[in-house]
Amino acid sequence: MKKILLYEGKRILLPLLIFTVLGAALFVIVALNSNFVTGFGYGPTGEPIGREPTNTLVALPGCILGVLCFIVPALQFSYRMNRRSADLWYSLPVRREALTLVRALGGLVLVLVPYTATFWAGFAAIAASENLFELGQYGVLYAASLPVGIGLFGINAFLYTRANSILDGIIFMLAWTFVLMLPFFWLQACGSNRMFEMGAFNWTGPTSYSTISPLGWLLDRFDALICGNSYTMPEEPLIYALGGVLAVGAWAGLFATARLHRAEQIGTPSGDWFGYRTLIPACMTFAVAIGVADMYEFDAVSMLLTYTFTLILGLVAYFVYRRSFRIKLADILCIAAALLVGTGLGFLGSQVLEPFFDSFRIPTTIA
Repeated sequence: MKKILLYEGKRILLPLLIFTVLGAALFVIVALNSNFVTGFGYGPTGEPIGREPTNTLVALPGCILGVLCFIVPALQFSYRMNRRSADLWYSLPVRREALTLVRALGGLVLVLVPYTATFWAGFAAIAASENLFELGQYGVLYAASLPVGIGLFGINAFLYTRANSILDGIIFMLAWTFVLMLPFFWLQACGSNRMFEMGAFNWTGPTSYSTISPLGWLLDRFDALICGNSYTMPEEPLIYALGGVLAVGAWAGLFATARLHRAEQIGTPSGDWFGYRTLIPACMTFAVAIGVADMYEFDAVSMLLTYTFTLILGLVAYFVYRRSFRIKLADILCIAAALLVGTGLGFLGSQVLEPFFDSFRIPTTIA
């Protein structure tokens, strides 16, 4: 185990240096060319007038962390997508779980070390510049971002390793980033926003429900706190809880399924349940459901366009999945089921949920 860890350290040294230098240089350059105070002028006693903190730049290291959490899993687990590499690694007297642990640890190093160097190099440049920030909040942000980054890396590593090819792995990571939002887009099409018009619960919308949402919300929170502003979002605990559950499940699944991968699977269609088998029917179902629920009244032309567009995209997706224009009977049944269930959800939304949500609309009176 010690030898394989040392080899892994040598193997990732070059990309580690590249990521670290590029990230730190980018943040420092941006920080040194940014203004962190808005407004100007002083009163008769020297007090600042109209001067406020602005431009915390927390989004820059946050984006670097997020991008690394997508790039590094592909780098670390791409050996599973090459038959020669897989045969080589699987022939070693190392258990699959141990090999997965070594690659995961190497991946975390490739993510967290460049992120740490980038974050603190940029912070030093900000601290040396004129600013009105609560600088201590940067340290709290860094500490809070580490578990979020570890969780996001685990989610993407799990999703990537569900694939049998590099392209499929990339598609799985990107697709699951957005597919979790689909049920909430359907609720939005049903008029669910009206439940929150009175301000009892400030729903920010479907885009908050994604694998990258915890990181985005964390950056928004500390962007406000660093500027000395208050930040209150009732949805925030739910977003973090959802992200935590996904991260724990993904990390557990990554190691629990390590032994199931076989070299003979490489290059074959990726039939995992976290891949096309679930993604395609789910996307087709909610595409129809959102289209039908969003209609103010029944429109045959709009229905036909919705079905045609969804069917074409579904067929193209299955062609990519099967790598052939010949799809299986099971695929045809999945397409039919997706259209049927999507229609049912659409009419449920327009005929049941929308009138229900309408009851929460704030009544208006005309004088």
